[in-house]
Amino acid sequence: MSFTMSAHNRKSWKKSSGWHPENLKLLCFFATVLIVCCISSRAQTFSATPLIDFQPGQLYLGVFPGLLYENSNTMPAEHDAEGIAAAHRVQPLDASGIPDPNGKVVVIGMGFSNWTFELCYNYQTGSCGTQTFLAVSAQSVRVNHSSLVIVDCAVPGEVANRWLDDTFGNYTHCLSQLQAAGVTEAQVQVVLYKNGHKFPKESLTATTVCSAASTVDACALERDIATTARYIKARYMNVQQMFLHSRIYGGYAASGTLNPEPFAYESGFAVKWLIEAQIQQNRTGAIDPTAGDVGYTTVPWMAWGPYFWASGASPRSDKLTWLAADYRASDMTHPGPKAVAKTSRMLGNFYLSSPYSPWYRSTN
Repeated sequence: MSFTMSAHNRKSWKKSSGWHPENLKLLCFFATVLIVCCISSRAQTFSATPLIDFQPGQLYLGVFPGLLYENSNTMPAEHDAEGIAAAHRVQPLDASGIPDPNGKVVVIGMGFSNWTFELCYNYQTGSCGTQTFLAVSAQSVRVNHSSLVIVDCAVPGEVANRWLDDTFGNYTHCLSQLQAAGVTEAQVQVVLYKNGHKFPKESLTATTVCSAASTVDACALERDIATTARYIKARYMNVQQMFLHSRIYGGYAASGTLNPEPFAYESGFAVKWLIEAQIQQNRTGAIDPTAGDVGYTTVPWMAWGPYFWASGASPRSDKLTWLAADYRASDMTHPGPKAVAKTSRMLGNFYLSSPYSPWYRSTN
């Protein structure tokens, strides 16, 4: 709902109706209240158990186990060791990618509109919003300001199947963003990835079996992220780590086609399965049929960043909720200022405490 009038019509209406500016302000106030009430009362359309809150033996659709890593929220020991080693390989590099104590550690954010809004972009001003991850990081004394450069390469509308290579110019765009920040592709060592599919149509069922040809959205997302990871490894010669982030809740969406539930929820399974494919390939040498080759020499070491999904207004174990008022009123899909502040806080807390991100923290 919106209430708009041109300047000409506003003047004519006031004159003919006998309304005064105070009356018009009052009407606008009540219209705003009505809009807020409509947004706040929008009912969530989907409920499920967040992956982090699955209990032993619990299965989604009676088939799919939750939790972040195999049967736990704790990373398996061998993957943990690889992650620590990868983190220690991240170091300041010069423009050619040669270790240099005066060089830079470049981290890039990659994905679609939700991600750029959360990382940096303010859709109202076109610049980094004060509550975004990049802005908050820039103000924190706990963050590495001597060598760390975080670059937002995410692009509105550029969904997962448009990052498989540079066909759609997203990596060329990222190169321009890097250049504007005064750094190079050779200095990129960490990728923060979050994405999904536009207009998904096939959700998981109790009979779903993912494969290289599967059209089920979660299976296709796993495959697309894996393909992207291989391209990233080939393009950025010094990349070491790729952190994957889940969608926030999508059950208030005004449009039932953009990326609603259960697809936002099920994208978490795509991330879980891809990371497990890398863990299993490292253990056994077997290549997952959906993900393809995701060995440590083919893609960066991959792991969860913060898990953002919660079941709408129902608090998960750490009390996180997503309320209708957290979203942009125009579509109830994209994060509004409140949602941006929540994700930014979770990102900061995660990277300030994770053993896999010493590059984010100040050593002073």
